[in-house]
Amino acid sequence: MSILGILACKMLQDEIVHLIQNDSDIGDVLIVENGEHIDFVQKLDELDISYKLIPSVDVLPDRIRSKDPNELPLPACSTLDDPESPDYDPATVSLVIWQLDLGLHEVPKKLKVQVYHDLPIMMPKVDGVFLFYGLCGNVLLTVEEDFHDDNCPVLILRDSDGIIIDDCIGGAVGGRAKYAQLLKSFKGVGTFILTPMYARYATEDFFGYGQAASGFTNEQMYEMNKYMFEASGYKQAAVLETGLCYTKNVEENAKTFADKYNFDVIRLGGGNQQIFEDCYRKIKEKIGD
Repeated sequence: MSILGILACKMLQDEIVHLIQNDSDIGDVLIVENGEHIDFVQKLDELDISYKLIPSVDVLPDRIRSKDPNELPLPACSTLDDPESPDYDPATVSLVIWQLDLGLHEVPKKLKVQVYHDLPIMMPKVDGVFLFYGLCGNVLLTVEEDFHDDNCPVLILRDSDGIIIDDCIGGAVGGRAKYAQLLKSFKGVGTFILTPMYARYATEDFFGYGQAASGFTNEQMYEMNKYMFEASGYKQAAVLETGLCYTKNVEENAKTFADKYNFDVIRLGGGNQQIFEDCYRKIKEKIGD
């Protein structure tokens, strides 16, 4: 039995649901109940996927990593992790999922501070950490090196060339090279790309972190965003098909966002889950060795 920690951006929750739904090796799914989990567990409920809520990863016992036969066995975080349990299966992997505040992306330096604060809390509790983030303003470029630990590997999202993805859009389109091709295809027209989750939060929580920090009213935040979009030449919102259908009302959400800023709406195909699936397989192999 292995325990995999997933420290994730809320924007990528659909990709995590997809991995859970399609992996028969998963035993328990433990989810940190911190307010960022609500939409996520609703999607699991709709798929009849069982899970357990925990107040924080602090409630989990530390993993004992020594291979000395005189040491105590690994402490169990669930019945499936208990060798004495009739349900115990050494090939099974349990997940501990901790989603961070969506608004952290607005201030990359604060995102780095939070990730670097939370990783040392999670790592003693699990056998490896799958970091569901990209470069995010280049602040997570060295996170794997900074937290190198042979006993608890940390793996960030990378494309097939081994390059860390730039952001969630880069992950959905297949990596940096394909992302660059996509941006070039807009021929200089400023385009705000929306995944289903992006569309879900673009009109609500997406700018909430900055608004709370600045104390702006809704009208002030709208005017600031509108000015920023106009100054940057944004003209359209592109709805990216990711191959996932867990988030509802994507078209309506995209239209609401586009209408708010007077954008045209276009649709993009070609999104896929390859990067997420490949990286998930790699981290499972690492912790299963």
